[in-house]
Amino acid sequence: MIRLALVTPWFGPETRGGAEDQARLLVGALRKIGADIEVWTTTSRDSYADRTAHHYPPGLNEWQGLKVRRWAMDGPAMGVPPAVRRLARGLKRPLPEHPAHEINLLGSLPNSAGLYAHIVAHPERRCIFIPYPMGLSYWGSFLAQGRAYHIPCLHDEPYAYYSTYREMLRRAEGVLFNSHPERELALRLYDLDPARASVAGEGIDLGWVGDAERFRQRTGIAGPVLLYVGRYDFGKHVPQLVSYFREWKAETGRPLTLVRVGPGDFPVPRAMGDWVADLGFISQQEKHDAYAAAAVFSQMSTIESFSIVLMESWLQGTPALVNADCPVTSDFCMRSGGGIPCAGYREWGAALSRLLDDAALSQAMGAAGQAFVRRECRWDEVARRTLEAVGGQG
Repeated sequence: MIRLALVTPWFGPETRGGAEDQARLLVGALRKIGADIEVWTTTSRDSYADRTAHHYPPGLNEWQGLKVRRWAMDGPAMGVPPAVRRLARGLKRPLPEHPAHEINLLGSLPNSAGLYAHIVAHPERRCIFIPYPMGLSYWGSFLAQGRAYHIPCLHDEPYAYYSTYREMLRRAEGVLFNSHPERELALRLYDLDPARASVAGEGIDLGWVGDAERFRQRTGIAGPVLLYVGRYDFGKHVPQLVSYFREWKAETGRPLTLVRVGPGDFPVPRAMGDWVADLGFISQQEKHDAYAAAAVFSQMSTIESFSIVLMESWLQGTPALVNADCPVTSDFCMRSGGGIPCAGYREWGAALSRLLDDAALSQAMGAAGQAFVRRECRWDEVARRTLEAVGGQG
C-alpha cells in the first residue's frame, strides 16, 4: 500500500476556507476507504488569523483517528527560505530561477521550515499539496520531486500566469482537478501532459434533507425566494446579483424575496429593504432548509474551480442561475441540466421569470441537478479517483 501525506497550510475543525474544507473532507474520505494518509500542516488556524500563532499545538496530534503533524508557520520573508536553500544543497538540487517578484511573493505566503525538513526526511510518503498559490506548495513540492502531486484549486487569476506555478505543476507527478474547465485552463496555461492531469472532482455531504416549511416558520418569509449563499464579496459578483434583482423587481413588480445566507454585512439600497432578507450565519440544517425553500438559487461568481453552494442547492432540488462568464459553473449546468448560464441582465431576468412561471420546468431542472450531484459528488468516489491518480489501487 502506498503511503500518502496531504500537505496544506491550514487544517483543523475551526479552519475556514473552501480549499481547507475540501482538504479536511478529502482526507477523511481517503481514510475511510483504507488509504494510509497523514496530514502535514502548521499550527496556524487559517488565513484570517495570526499566521505565526500556535492556534493548534505543534507536533503529532490526532483528529478523528487521523494523524496530523504540525509545525510553526514562518513569518513573511523575502527570497528563497533559508531552510529550502539548506535542504536543496543536501539533495544536490539546484534552486529554480524566476523573477524576483515571484520568488518574493512565495516568501510572503505560508512557509514552514520544520515542515520542509520533514518532507525531506520522509521520502517514503507521496505528497499531495493543496491549494496551489502557496509557498508551502511551491517549495514543498520542489523538495518532494518525484513524489509530488497537486490539487491546485486553480482559478483564472493573475497568480495563475506566474512562471513559478507553471514550473511547479509541470514538474508534478500528477495534478488533480475539481472540474473539467479547471483542467482545461491548466492544460492551456501550462502545456501539461494530459496523461498526468485528471479530474478527481470534489464531494459534498449528501445526507442533508432540507425542510422548506420549517424554513418559512422560522423566518416568517412567505412567497417565492431567490437564494444566494456565501459572503458579500465583489469577487463573487454579489453587487451584480443585487443590481439584477433590483432591475427585475422594477420591471416586473412581482413578489420575490432575495435571501442571503453567509458571513459579513450585506449592504443593499435602503429602498430594497423590504425585498431582501439577510440571515447571516445559520446552522447547516437551516442552510439546507433555505435551499429547499428557494424557488431559484443564483451564483454570479466568475472565478471558481468548483462550487459547493451550487451542488448543495441541487441536492435540495433547486434550479440555479449562474454567470455565463464562469466556465466552471456553466459547465456544471450544461452537464447536469440543473441550471441556466446567463450572459447579462436580460438573460438572467428572462430565465428567472421563466423558472418562476413554469413549475414543471423548474422541478425538472432541480431534479436533474439533484441526480447529477448524487452521481458525481460522492466523497467515496472522489477518494477512489484521487487514490488512483496518485498511484494507489483506487
